[in-house]
Amino acid sequence: MADNANNQIKGQQKKSSKKIVLAATALALAVVAFFAYSYIAKTLMFKDDSGKEPVAAYVYTLDEFVINLKDSNNDRYLKTQIAMGYEKKKDAETLAEKQLQIRDSIIQTLRSKTPDEIMEVEKTDELKKELIDDVNKIFDTDLVLDIYIVDFLIQ
Repeated sequence: MADNANNQIKGQQKKSSKKIVLAATALALAVVAFFAYSYIAKTLMFKDDSGKEPVAAYVYTLDEFVINLKDSNNDRYLKTQIAMGYEKKKDAETLAEKQLQIRDSIIQTLRSKTPDEIMEVEKTDELKKELIDDVNKIFDTDLVLDIYIVDFLIQ
């Protein structure tokens, strides 16, 4: 009789062990299926935003600049108008608040250039990148994504 009772207890333990193993296996399969689906669909946990480049959706136009260029005769000047491209609509307030610092940074950069350095069309992208870098030093993040030269006259 004691053997019969022990066998019943062992049988119940085996059944409960099988139920636990079965439940754990089902749970593990559900978790694996969830992550597999999320990875394949690129949603939820594995949403991939890292490859996206920010896009300049908005433009903030600055007033016209009239600047003496770096020249041995000091008789050459640049008349230009510049606009800045940025991503988020709320950034317009930040740009407006820092407009004086932005203008100062652009003026300093352009005054350090000779007419020959900025007249060449091939150097326009280099000049824009330099202006973007200089302006973004004012902010905690890279707020300005692009520079648009609206008007450009050297005399």
